[in-house]
Amino acid sequence: MISLNKRAMKVVRKIVDEAEDIGCLVIKMDCGATVIDMGQECRGSWEAGLLFTRADIGDLGLVQYGAFKLDEHYSFASIEMFIDQPLIACMASQIAGWKLGKGAFATIGSGPARATAHHPTDWYFEMTDYKDDWHEAVICLQDVKYPSEETALEIAKCCRVKPQDLYILTSPSTCLVASVQVSARILEQSCHKMFEKHFHAGQVVHARGSAPIAPFCKDETKTMGRINDALIYGSEVELWVDAEDEDIQKVIWQLVGVTSSPCYGADFERIFIDADKDFFRIDHDVHSLGKVQIHNLRTGKAFRAGEINYEVLRRSFLN
Repeated sequence: MISLNKRAMKVVRKIVDEAEDIGCLVIKMDCGATVIDMGQECRGSWEAGLLFTRADIGDLGLVQYGAFKLDEHYSFASIEMFIDQPLIACMASQIAGWKLGKGAFATIGSGPARATAHHPTDWYFEMTDYKDDWHEAVICLQDVKYPSEETALEIAKCCRVKPQDLYILTSPSTCLVASVQVSARILEQSCHKMFEKHFHAGQVVHARGSAPIAPFCKDETKTMGRINDALIYGSEVELWVDAEDEDIQKVIWQLVGVTSSPCYGADFERIFIDADKDFFRIDHDVHSLGKVQIHNLRTGKAFRAGEINYEVLRRSFLN
């Protein structure tokens, strides 16, 4: 059986061994847990962005960089994902589903440690019965501060590992690594959206996705807007599924923002501000995809929906 944490630990050890070279800091907490800073008190790097993403999916896929052309004047780096077991890599690992701490500003954890803990508040395990059992745990956080000793001990306890066997990868939203790993959530967002629309992600056999990597800046709200616009308006997804044609026709238009989002065309920064910067107050259908094509393995037919919205991306990325 696949162990997401075992696979992720190979990536984590590479990060630790090459931390200085790839712009990261390795910090040993008093409780024994290891924090790997990938952009708060350090610069991070392109390599660090790839490694963070690989760890976040339990290294269960191919991750690489590409290019996204906005127009004749501007182009951006992009992230490309190729995953053969999206239900495990995305829903049992990558999606941010584990609420750590209390209150509106509690940290949300993603990564393989979720599959070990199966915390009651992490409802995404309704989608899969996958459970990991490894003596080390890897969790990924997008936060403006380092985790507390209390949080680290809580994670270790829930994962049934010793604190010294817990590894916490962290970066704030206003850094390169965060911009990379958020855009790398293309397929996670696809699987989540399909499940919400009553098409089980377990029917997805192969998945490919790409999205531009948003230009980040020191303004956290603006950067939060851009990294989400990259997914909502710039993502392109290709799926191979084992399903009925009728089921694909029914769900595909519910996956893309142009035909499902109540706020389509609005910058996410504005949506975020209007929701008092509370993600839980934002309509779930806002978190849609740009463009999707689906191949049915049963019939050989192909289906497509959506668009890349260059106008919104231009407004978001350049102003």
